[in-house]
Amino acid sequence: MIPKDKVNHYIGEVMTRWQKLHETSNTFAYQLNVQDSKYLEGSNCIYSELNPERTTLRREPQVIQSLNPVFEDNKFNFKKIPQQELLMILPYDTIEVSIIINKSPLTLYHSLICPDVQNGLAQRVTLDTLRFCRDFLLSLEGNRSFRIGYNSPGALASVNHLHMHLVNIEKDLYIDNAELDILCEGDVYRLNSSMPTRAVCWIFNQMDSVTQMENKTRKLYEFLEWLCTENTPHNIFMTPDRVKSQKRLKMFVYPRENFCVVKDFKAFNIGFCEMSGYIPLGGMLFLYYIVNK
Repeated sequence: MIPKDKVNHYIGEVMTRWQKLHETSNTFAYQLNVQDSKYLEGSNCIYSELNPERTTLRREPQVIQSLNPVFEDNKFNFKKIPQQELLMILPYDTIEVSIIINKSPLTLYHSLICPDVQNGLAQRVTLDTLRFCRDFLLSLEGNRSFRIGYNSPGALASVNHLHMHLVNIEKDLYIDNAELDILCEGDVYRLNSSMPTRAVCWIFNQMDSVTQMENKTRKLYEFLEWLCTENTPHNIFMTPDRVKSQKRLKMFVYPRENFCVVKDFKAFNIGFCEMSGYIPLGGMLFLYYIVNK
């Protein structure tokens, strides 16, 4: 585990540096400007925000056609970012994890978690990445609004360079209280069939032993590797339990039926946010929302 005092120091520094860049520079593609928000009608807790600049001013997404992608140094990657976009580099076990701003933010403090940037890892989750995200969120105290998400190739990945999204979502989402059914021993569950999405969920308890933590993480990694072998796109959403008495971390994996290669900004694209009940809207969807509000 990462010491709690260090993690809370790191997240404080990320928030301070992110906010300063956002207020005092032209580093971002746009100033985050959520114009409206609401819970959508229905029995599920689906939360929506209007962020129109996200669909008009963001970097054009790359086309990644394989779940076993090859890193391409000649295309945009995080080795090429300006120095001011790098918030910090965190040592973790045998790797270094860069925290980089997302130039087209969805939320306050929206940043990218990028392991071993200089090694040029393609957008396919590694075991060390899962370990870092697990330890980071489990060690973070007093702030349960930070979540981590991942889009695989074919499931809305925009850059073929390994990265996870660190987002700050204060509102309860549908996934936070979704009904779970036991799938197999070892704290592995699946979403109940009454839920609006399908997912497998691993639950990590802060009191788990080192061996339990490692066994769960390896099983999760093996499942992700199997999805890649089967050419099944997927999204991941990691969220601390919102019940304060529960010191748990839930990691949801959403397997996808269809491979999405080209992302039309005018269309309703579905990534880890949407699968979890957080719906950022913009462009034509923004106009539709206003007309039908």
